[in-house]
Amino acid sequence: TYVIKKIMEPFTDDVWEQIPTLRVQNFPWDENGYKPETIAKICYSDKAIHVFLKSYEKKIRAVYESINDPVCRDSCMEFFFILNPESDDRYMNMEMNPIGTFLLGFGKDRHSRFKIEGLSPDIFNIKTSVKKDRINQYNGEYWTLQYEIPFSFLEKYYGKTEIRSGKIIKGNVYKCGDDTEYPHYGCWNRVTSEKPDFHRPECFGDFILE
Repeated sequence: TYVIKKIMEPFTDDVWEQIPTLRVQNFPWDENGYKPETIAKICYSDKAIHVFLKSYEKKIRAVYESINDPVCRDSCMEFFFILNPESDDRYMNMEMNPIGTFLLGFGKDRHSRFKIEGLSPDIFNIKTSVKKDRINQYNGEYWTLQYEIPFSFLEKYYGKTEIRSGKIIKGNVYKCGDDTEYPHYGCWNRVTSEKPDFHRPECFGDFILE
């Protein structure tokens, strides 16, 4: 369980200091010992869900540059969530590499979903610590992502939704990198499948709106 704190608009980056940390520390399919420390912080306002992700990696991969490219093959952090689990089992998966290239899917499971096309990155106000033209010069201790998911955007897919204190959202946070030097698959709430599979909504945890 993770409590999503409510913050007031206008949103400023210093608010993250007040937000609890969620840790991606389950690596159930580890084969090489590579388990990069990865954290998330999530909060919400009247307008959007705000997400901050950070992974401590000294080497990163960011090859894909077009929306809905397979960014899970790059160094990647992901947020999957079901907005209205009491009435709708469809979930969104927001997957993003270090330069902010994202894949966004929607559906009830791996096989009956679609990628959301025709999106502008401006919708999500993405901020990254790694710039596209400097990816080959990366020598940091960690990389970060920050973005927001407007409720007005979510309502296009989920319909009118009451955002209130006590509301439960189901979800999970992941860290992966299929084609990185050390392939790895980490999760916040443990996934019980035999092979790496993030599309397991039955293994989602509870996010409770403050």
